[in-house]
Amino acid sequence: MKDINRKIGIGVLWNFAGLFMTRGASTLFTIFLARVLAPEIFGLIAMATVVFELSNALINSGLSQALIRSKSVTKADLNTVFITNLALSGLVYVTLFFGAPFVAEFYSQPELTGLIRVVGLIVFINATKVVQTAILSREMNFKAQMKANTTGVVVSGALAIYMAYTGWGVWSLAAQMLSSALVSAIVLWLASSWRPALQFSLESLARLFRFGKNLLVEGFLQILFDNSYVLVIGRFFSAELTGLYFFAQKISQLVSRQLTFAVQQATFPALSTLQDDNAALRTKYSQILQVMMLMIAPVMALLAALAAPLFNLLFDEQWQAAVPYLQLLCVVGAIYPLHALNVNLLNVKGRSDLVLKVGLLKKAVSLSLLFLAIPYGVEGIVVGQIIGSSLALIPNTYFSKKLVDYSLAAQLLDAAKPILVATVAGGVALGVSSLILAHPLLSLLCGGFAGVTMGLVLSIALKIQGINYVVSRVKFLQPINRFL
Repeated sequence: MKDINRKIGIGVLWNFAGLFMTRGASTLFTIFLARVLAPEIFGLIAMATVVFELSNALINSGLSQALIRSKSVTKADLNTVFITNLALSGLVYVTLFFGAPFVAEFYSQPELTGLIRVVGLIVFINATKVVQTAILSREMNFKAQMKANTTGVVVSGALAIYMAYTGWGVWSLAAQMLSSALVSAIVLWLASSWRPALQFSLESLARLFRFGKNLLVEGFLQILFDNSYVLVIGRFFSAELTGLYFFAQKISQLVSRQLTFAVQQATFPALSTLQDDNAALRTKYSQILQVMMLMIAPVMALLAALAAPLFNLLFDEQWQAAVPYLQLLCVVGAIYPLHALNVNLLNVKGRSDLVLKVGLLKKAVSLSLLFLAIPYGVEGIVVGQIIGSSLALIPNTYFSKKLVDYSLAAQLLDAAKPILVATVAGGVALGVSSLILAHPLLSLLCGGFAGVTMGLVLSIALKIQGINYVVSRVKFLQPINRFL
């Protein structure tokens, strides 16, 4: 168990280091680009991204997770997955190329035809990364993945800013996506010693696909569902409103989804070794949930509370309408770790069939709410998103209860104290910042300081389990240990 803890700890730390650098850099680049480009430009790239994300789900095809989870893999397994992904990427791109005009017609945006055909080239690049990423993940080598992602973000961000300032418009964002994928792929290939060979095994494909097929369908449906909001807003509302929603979603997900993904990526290989020990899995997931909720829920609450002065400080008037969208999406982001960890648990147990079944039920409910909310505008759609995300906790936790006896009630109990801390810290930050809204920077600094201080004090007073983990790993906070 100590060895598992060490592997998880190292993996999480490297992923957080990578997250801090890549998402920190990405946030800065996004801010710079938003100061140059209009919301309509972001709306166009959001529409193209829907098609690209769906294509990327097919390329991954669940085989990457199958490789990571397998107790042992052969050269035939690796070569088969590589060849399969390359073949899929060719088929997907042909579909994208000839389907682009129909997508442009659906959105009534003629520019999308060329944009999709260019951005679609990313499917080839990503197809070459699947096996390399799986190998590095199996080796718990997240340092190499951090370097690849960070280099890609920095190079592509610099290129996008240059192109935006020289008048390339939406193509600056397209170039950012392409160059990021290409640079990270090159670094990953340099970091891994594995090279493909002309070897294909139907036995390997069948064995891996038995696990991966359900993740393929679930992954495709999940991405379709995640992007359904952009798809619907883009179809029924303007490109400007689509860009505002997409931008708010992008900022909220920088925290919630990326932090969650970093923990999942680091813990999945290690926890897979405990897949037959239900008691140990329940204990580990309880600890991970408390730590994640302590990190994510307060940050989302502070982001919602300080959204107005943040946007007043960083962006001009055309972006202010995104503030209420961001504040509502922060509620979705705060509970996202609960969803992700339950899905991760099912994958660790090898029950990708349940991931698919639960996913279908959740999406049916949420999509129904989405279409019912269209007459109420974009804010109504986001409120429906909050309701759907909350209801989805019921099926999400049902099988966790059956498999490892980790029920919805137990998970909510583990998350209760972090949510309380987030609520109080966010309320304090909002109250303080509202007193000095006329001075955005001062409002942001004072509100942020008050909120963080209240959150830390309350976490210590409530003796939340996750605070021990955080304090023990942040050097300047370690004197607090004597109060815990």
